[in-house]
Amino acid sequence: MELRQLRYFEKTSELLNFTEAAKALFISQSTLSQQIKQLESELGVLLFDRVGKRIVLTEAGSSFLPYARNAIRDADSGKQIIRDLQGLETGSLHIGVTYSLSTILTKALKKFSGKYPNIKIEITFATSDELMEMLDNNKMDFILSFESGSSDEGFDMISLFTSRLYLIVHKTHPSAGMQAVTLEKLAQMPLILPAKGFATRERIDKICEQKKLELHVDMELNDVHTIINLVNTGNWGTILTFAAARNEDGLVKIPIRSDIDLSTHAALFWTKGAYRKKSALAFTDILSEILTS
Repeated sequence: MELRQLRYFEKTSELLNFTEAAKALFISQSTLSQQIKQLESELGVLLFDRVGKRIVLTEAGSSFLPYARNAIRDADSGKQIIRDLQGLETGSLHIGVTYSLSTILTKALKKFSGKYPNIKIEITFATSDELMEMLDNNKMDFILSFESGSSDEGFDMISLFTSRLYLIVHKTHPSAGMQAVTLEKLAQMPLILPAKGFATRERIDKICEQKKLELHVDMELNDVHTIINLVNTGNWGTILTFAAARNEDGLVKIPIRSDIDLSTHAALFWTKGAYRKKSALAFTDILSEILTS
């Protein structure tokens, strides 16, 4: 069993298409098929069911996938340990982030890039659920997101700050002059909310469930930037953390009155047990400096 075969298997499991996986791996489809067959032969089981051009993981393939991913992660961690011991300041850093935390990320990136210009940084914006899945699948070195409860289990976490939920409207919106708003009043307003999968949306849904309220949701989007652009038209309100709309001068942040805690907690998440690159630890230090300054 070779490491490259495990990488081929992982990519094919991700794309479930030999042609696309071969392209992503920069190898021929025949090479990919041959390597997968050799791996299956060594394991003594089929990893994929092949139905024409479509493939699906077999039960054995699904069971083997997390072990393959762990082996790949351990090998990559081993190489990174050697690089760190040699004092190399090159390589790459893969960071996942939710839109609401883009402001602090931008500040940290500016400082980090100035100090470590030879480290390539790859940023992925996604929902909290999507980021957690990518982190669990070893696609990220760490992620910046809001705590979302049960989905946080299995990860190491460093708390960053607390941000409260607010009704966010444009200054021309009819509700812009309100000093505060109740949950019952919110239920009467046309709203645009983050799609399911965002930690903020999960928090909102839990609060509504507790209060037995149903919000008037006109739209659900998986892009907070677009939500803010639509709210800027003055036609809708939204519910977001203060951090998400911090730099939007045209928007009004209205406190929500409730006997339920409306705070959300931003955090940095690591894969439990994974090696932490020196570059990742250096980025974490810079992030902490920014938040405490």
